Amino acid sequence: MEQEFEDLEFEDCGDIIKASFLKNFQFEIEKKSMKRIGELGIGKKSISFHGGKSARGKFNILLDNGLNSLASKITGKKAIYIHRYSGIPLIGSNAFGIIDRNTSIIEVKPVTGCNQNCLFCSVDEGLSSKKVMEFIVEKDYLKQEFEKIAKFKGCPVEAYINSHGEPTTYGPLPELITDLKSVENVSGVLMNSNGSLLDEEYIDRLAKAGLKRLNLSLNAIDPKKAKMLSGWGKYDLEKIKETARYASTRFQVLIAPVWVPGLNDSEIPGIIRFSQEIGARIGVQNYLYYRNGRNPVKPDTWERFYQKLAELEKEFKINLTKMDLKDEFKIIQTKKLPKPFRKNQTIEAEIACPGRYPHESIAVKDERNITIINCPKKNGKARIKIIRSKHNIFSGIMA
Repeated sequence: MEQEFEDLEFEDCGDIIKASFLKNFQFEIEKKSMKRIGELGIGKKSISFHGGKSARGKFNILLDNGLNSLASKITGKKAIYIHRYSGIPLIGSNAFGIIDRNTSIIEVKPVTGCNQNCLFCSVDEGLSSKKVMEFIVEKDYLKQEFEKIAKFKGCPVEAYINSHGEPTTYGPLPELITDLKSVENVSGVLMNSNGSLLDEEYIDRLAKAGLKRLNLSLNAIDPKKAKMLSGWGKYDLEKIKETARYASTRFQVLIAPVWVPGLNDSEIPGIIRFSQEIGARIGVQNYLYYRNGRNPVKPDTWERFYQKLAELEKEFKINLTKMDLKDEFKIIQTKKLPKPFRKNQTIEAEIACPGRYPHESIAVKDERNITIINCPKKNGKARIKIIRSKHNIFSGIMA
């Protein structure tokens, strides 16, 4: 009897079997734990059982245990797989799942973690992150829950893949794009990326899947400065520029640099020239302070930021300050998804799993997940005072 797997690959490594899950996550199975199962045949994406259904059942238990001990190949951190039967809703977290900010853009976050380590990362992702846990979400679960929200909106919406980290670390990303695009009322699928894991073949897959626009993070045009800002020794600026050039022939590309005062002031004009050269849009972002982010410098005021953009508008004869979201990006206000909790409310919820930071947990109640800050409990019920409820993103403290 042979069992084939779509999302798993196996490698026989002597005393252990290494299993890769959804490409960028992994776990190990010790050979000694398999002795009671009997003889097994290890294929790249299959296991053959000589003990029939009984052996397959025992091996599936080992697989379940393995999936409960997942780790990210990218960051080395432990990881939690959130699927339809996990009991964890996809609405409530700012890090994974689905976020509705009361507009026609619905955010989809299939994975956490990043292969880079940007000096100014607003969400503290990458190898130096203080976070200890990654999350990866089942593709079909994302589509199922996204479809419900799209139907609730009752108007054309766009799916915006906006991971806390790099979305191309999500193995079934092209398939997810295809699934989201197939949902009724969806007018397009957008995605953020740092571009470092893209190549022409992968871009072709994204285009075939139906990606409408790629928002590409490009923060410097000088190779040394680009590498410094990315915090990643393998950052290859020329490769990313070629990636952007090719991508702009397959779908819309928006170059989206973050203007970090004192670090890349001299780079912004060159980035604008490059975007014009390849026919891409450009949207310069203001560097902001975030409590949990990496904050290497003091931010400019919005007034000063817009003054600098106005100067560049005159020089390059482009629009940087007067973008109308409704007209240019078709973003409109929509009806609000109901919130089951309000700020300062005290509730009782069931703890489901650890959170991303040490001493943090994820609890569930009323089809929402709630991040509990400084929660010492690992399971059971918890009384929680809600301290954030905006846009159905919930966090709380032990009451």
